[in-house]
Amino acid sequence: MRVLRLGTSNDDTPELPEEQRGWKIAERMLAESAGEPVDTVLKRAWPNEAFPAMVGRWMDEYEPDLVVLRINWFWYGYESIPLWFERRMGRFGRWLARIGIRVGESPGFADNRYAQFVRRSLTKVLPSTAYFTPAELAATLEAVLRRVVRNENVVVLVRGTDGWDWAPMYSDKQMRRQHLRGLEVRRRMEAICDELHVRFIYTDRARSRDELETGLNSARWHNNADGERRAGEIDGQAMVTAWQESRVTA
Repeated sequence: MRVLRLGTSNDDTPELPEEQRGWKIAERMLAESAGEPVDTVLKRAWPNEAFPAMVGRWMDEYEPDLVVLRINWFWYGYESIPLWFERRMGRFGRWLARIGIRVGESPGFADNRYAQFVRRSLTKVLPSTAYFTPAELAATLEAVLRRVVRNENVVVLVRGTDGWDWAPMYSDKQMRRQHLRGLEVRRRMEAICDELHVRFIYTDRARSRDELETGLNSARWHNNADGERRAGEIDGQAMVTAWQESRVTA
């Protein structure tokens, strides 16, 4: 069985060995349940206008049996200072934004606790903005899912982001903004998945203070081994359920 996983940066963070990553845990759970080997193809992409066509090419190339789309909090929740300047300062702002994205995506920055502390402190006093609105994101992901479900034999699972009523790295004001955007993304994606008859899952309760404190690395950016275990078990159980239901209705 082949799984095409449209995942997040947690899938390939260099801090953890492959066996401890959530996608690998989920893969093992599905293989055990299905009684056959599972091969996971990991892909990450940016949800812009090119994303649906890119997924279409991956569908043709890999011919997956199961597609897992992880909605990435970064797309709508991360607030970027360089992006704010890009949208207001033209060419110079775009230059700043490109530098900011390159720095932000580098492991030396993303998983450096001191660099993240400085960035988060700056977002509390400088203007910043998210990369995509809930409406923009939902429109792109709907186009992706419509491309995937063209093949009626493919099982599709959309994994939403978990609720965060509190997080150790953000101010109360930032948390309120992110919470509302997250609820809007969830509402829109539930409607889209319902229309397309696609399974959509998320953890209904908010992650507790203890889960967030103990499940993140020292930079409070990527999951640590405990956080990946929790995420992998949720994904794995959802994949098992989706696969089992597809066998019943086949």
